[in-house]
Amino acid sequence: MHFFQVMQQFGADKPDNIVINVPQAWGQGRAVFGGMAAALAMAHLLPVIPAAMALRSVSVSFVAPLNAGPAVVQRRILRQGKSVIQAQVEITQNDQVALVLLASFGAARPSAHQLIADTAPEWQTGTIHTLPKQGPVPEFTTHFDYRIAHGQLPFSASPLRELGGDIRMTGNESRQAGILELLALVDAWPPVSLTLLNQPAPASSLTWTIEFIAHDLPFNNTDWWRYLAEIDYGADGYHHIAAKLWQPDGKLAAISRQTVTVFA
Repeated sequence: MHFFQVMQQFGADKPDNIVINVPQAWGQGRAVFGGMAAALAMAHLLPVIPAAMALRSVSVSFVAPLNAGPAVVQRRILRQGKSVIQAQVEITQNDQVALVLLASFGAARPSAHQLIADTAPEWQTGTIHTLPKQGPVPEFTTHFDYRIAHGQLPFSASPLRELGGDIRMTGNESRQAGILELLALVDAWPPVSLTLLNQPAPASSLTWTIEFIAHDLPFNNTDWWRYLAEIDYGADGYHHIAAKLWQPDGKLAAISRQTVTVFA
């Protein structure tokens, strides 16, 4: 099932508590991949948020594996002020909380300080790695195309603590990109931690915070979006990773931070 087809089960006419179908073919290990799980939660929340309130920040806790099949999604507006809305979404499955998402929306306001972000990095011309569509790769990666231009493939004993390149959804997924697609594009990258290892080992996201810089996205999810991640610190089986996603025109779109558990 394509990404946009999965998101068609949401809408403004839905009640706050609904039963959804978590899709097949979007798996990562024993659960659906985190970008899809977060998008499912956000897709239930966005229809009840006024258009003038742009999404500023999202914090996600991956509490338990979310598997393909039925799940309950519950949204709640925690506080709605004149210029800011705070909201929460919870996904449960088999009476177990699987995901909790907190979102902050804010209307634009006049400001004398406009600070421009750095544009997308340029990679030195050299070897471009791609993730294979078959073999020992997570199931969900078949929905994406990767061009790894900085760093190495997972389990290649890379000496670098950075990973970067370009990403897009596959051609048959083509739609105008929005918040839901950006959640998927950012989280579709393998954790930098896996590139340091010399043999396969599991890793999973514990928490994820993502801040949205761009609010006008005249691009498709099948355009190439640039990505760069770096491990700020790692010890005791936990790595703290900062990342950025740039639009196809080189402007910053999102800032991400994840705490990743590494079982190696």
